[in-house]
Amino acid sequence: MTSSKPRNLTSGAAASLAAALLLTGCTTEPPTEIRVAEGVTFRTDKASGAQTLTVDNTLARIRPIVVAENLQHLRNNLVGDAKTVHEWAQKYGAVAGVNGGFFGESYDSLGRRKQLVQLCVVEGKIVAPGTPVGTALRSAIGFTQSGKPEIAWVVGTEKDGARRYEKPTKAKNGLTWRMDYALACGPRLIHRGKIDVADRAEKLVSDVRTGRMAVALSARYLVFCRADAMTYGELAHSLVEFFKTTLHSSPDEAMCLDGGPSAQMVYQDGGGLKDVEPTGVQVPTAILLVPVADGAVKMPR
Repeated sequence: MTSSKPRNLTSGAAASLAAALLLTGCTTEPPTEIRVAEGVTFRTDKASGAQTLTVDNTLARIRPIVVAENLQHLRNNLVGDAKTVHEWAQKYGAVAGVNGGFFGESYDSLGRRKQLVQLCVVEGKIVAPGTPVGTALRSAIGFTQSGKPEIAWVVGTEKDGARRYEKPTKAKNGLTWRMDYALACGPRLIHRGKIDVADRAEKLVSDVRTGRMAVALSARYLVFCRADAMTYGELAHSLVEFFKTTLHSSPDEAMCLDGGPSAQMVYQDGGGLKDVEPTGVQVPTAILLVPVADGAVKMPR
């Protein structure tokens, strides 16, 4: 995950440009809106260079899940199958999906087996541990059995389970964190309703303007946002503005899910799955929005 201001702009000029693009909404082309499923909407705004998937929890009949498959321990690393988000979404019958989580080296010549890095929970089981980086914790997005999202600073092992903390540094009194699905990345962008970029605390400092994936939530909405090229701060401000102008609300929490060319978003547009921007990057984990039938997610065999 990397990012930086254009070399030909001063920091003041870059900030002014970001404010003009993100806050004034000046554009000759209005945002495009597509109904993906009941309660799920895709929007793209060329003025801000951002695309969003919004889940209205009062209407949607979907469940967010985290996917990872064929996991194997190799040389103290955990390795799993890697696919594009489009491929993951096709396999699981998802109406939409995004990438998320850190990944490491490829373990085959085609990039179809890659290392998982940091916490991953699938069907209530910790399949990849989350460990502090020094004393720093990483943000994670989790989903309960009912699909309710929660963002927390978390560590966890298969033996001891996951524990959440109030600050991005490990303390003695963490609380048990029970999630059906979860994925760590970071940094936190918004905390308790205020922009609070925790890149330094989480040891993920980056000032590069690059492609990024983020997730934000409130009591009613779950929003995934893909940015063409933003810094962490610009992305946080963009999320606040999106909630304010489009959802007439405000985000309680938000975090970054990934950055760079692996930032992928797919959605159903009536004619099948569509990539916002195909990159071909294969990732070992993804977050998918899967339809619920009779109160349960139907998983592929």
